[in-house]
Amino acid sequence: MSPTDRAPEEPPPPLPGLGGSALDSVMPIVLFLGIRRLVNLSWAIVAATLWALKVAYVRKRRGHPIGKFLPIVTVAIIARGTIGIITDSEAVYFGVGIGIKASVGLGLIVSALVGRNVIAHYAPMLFGFDRATRTHPVYHRAMDRVAWVAGLSSLVSAGFDVWLFNNSSVGGYLTIRFFVNWPFTTLVLFGCLAYLGRELSRIPGFPGIAELLEARLHEYEDALKHRRAPRPTDSGADAT
Repeated sequence: MSPTDRAPEEPPPPLPGLGGSALDSVMPIVLFLGIRRLVNLSWAIVAATLWALKVAYVRKRRGHPIGKFLPIVTVAIIARGTIGIITDSEAVYFGVGIGIKASVGLGLIVSALVGRNVIAHYAPMLFGFDRATRTHPVYHRAMDRVAWVAGLSSLVSAGFDVWLFNNSSVGGYLTIRFFVNWPFTTLVLFGCLAYLGRELSRIPGFPGIAELLEARLHEYEDALKHRRAPRPTDSGADAT
């Protein structure tokens, strides 16, 4: 089944940013630095790992697409934390995360090169692209370029992380990385969206990225209202 060929009653996947909060990004840093200072590195890694697992689980419960990859995400988080505790090395602990980021970037590029573009496959889950859009040559060409930009951006970010770790304290590394990576990632994301909007507008009948995102947002809000609506009880049904 294609990502957009789901049943009408099935809720759409949430849009980016709706499945988490700023607290989810900041708390691992606060926990790690605070517990590392008060106790030791191992307990700091445990706290950051538990928070990351909690965030993954909550996003899965909310219907975030991460739910499909939860086993992989869980294993990766636990493995990283375990390696950091066993080695008792900040360089190893952070190095694993940097390595994962670089691997993701390389994987995106390779997927585009071999014709199995991961972004092209999962983008319809977010935007709701119809079959005519997904099968058009312009779509695949644009998604390949987006995969290259996203992959190279991850590699650049990983390289910056390596340089920053080698030239700052642990506290400086975590703080500067957060305030640099967040605007950098946001810039790349909105740049890719602007590019997709321009390129896909060449496809006959394409409504526009903004219109699709707005429609998906309304679908998601309606799905949330449906989930939260009280269900009639058996006793209530008998009474009527």
